Amino acid sequence: MREQGHATLRYPMALAALAAFLVGGVLDAQASRIYVANQDDGTISVVDAKGLKPLATIDAKGKNTHDLWLSPDGRRLFATNMATGTISVVDTAKNEVIATVSTGRLTHTVATTPNGKELWINAGNEDHIPIVDAASLKIVAKVPLGEPIGTGHVWFTSDGKRAYMTSPKFAQVFVLDVAGRKVLNKIAVGKSTTFIQVSRDNKEVWGTNTGESSVYVIDAATNKVKATIEVGRNPNHLTLVGSQVFVTLGGQDEVAVVDAKSHKVLGHIPVGRRPHGIWPGADGKLVYVAHEETSDLRVIDVAKRSAVWAVPVGKRPIAVVVTK
Repeated sequence: MREQGHATLRYPMALAALAAFLVGGVLDAQASRIYVANQDDGTISVVDAKGLKPLATIDAKGKNTHDLWLSPDGRRLFATNMATGTISVVDTAKNEVIATVSTGRLTHTVATTPNGKELWINAGNEDHIPIVDAASLKIVAKVPLGEPIGTGHVWFTSDGKRAYMTSPKFAQVFVLDVAGRKVLNKIAVGKSTTFIQVSRDNKEVWGTNTGESSVYVIDAATNKVKATIEVGRNPNHLTLVGSQVFVTLGGQDEVAVVDAKSHKVLGHIPVGRRPHGIWPGADGKLVYVAHEETSDLRVIDVAKRSAVWAVPVGKRPIAVVVTK
């Protein structure tokens, strides 16, 4: 097993202890749990964010578990199962699946509206966006797309009025009217665009061109790309933390750090093999990264821009979310 800058340790407790030491003892005091979707296992790993210890492994009741999203109150965790075309609903108090919802072929990603009332799903092989009522767990509406757009991601503005969904098939970002349940605009970006995130002030939309080596920044007011930033090979997911953007680079086993204002690359952090999902801790001091090939979760100290091996998870982890 190849390591970059850190010794290989064998035991989870030792890994957690080293992680705590190397990040200066700064564990995520606010966040209680980290959830990781393990695609090849069809499971979800649950990790204690305070002690970086494994708590549970949840059977997702589906195949190719890929994406995760927490309800605003943290009581429910929603997981997509690509091969079975379903959403699994997890009771976070019990750490078990309480329901599954059929949502369409190649169910790839999910996000809840900011008020928590609806789930919007990217079903890559369907010609629409299924919308699931969070209370009844039934499909209540569909946003027509005309044809399947591929395995993209969706993210809402904080006011819930707009949503953005990526189309890797067409190298576009779809701008969606949430109340009207329709496509408002399509924005051309780079090849195989995948992950997307809206800034907290709703002024910018950041996304990754996984088929290239760049991320893009969309001006939400004009629906135009205002910047394209070269960050490294095969950017997967990204997360905005304060004035910085952290981007996993699956093609070079690093996380790029970008200044959100100047759009300059500040540096690269060596991590494990094939980093994919990334999510910040509740206080913004730490960032968690899942690695497809090393099947582990690492912790990045935001201030120091350094990473340590934190804890092993399931096989081929893809997505990460953290409770607030």
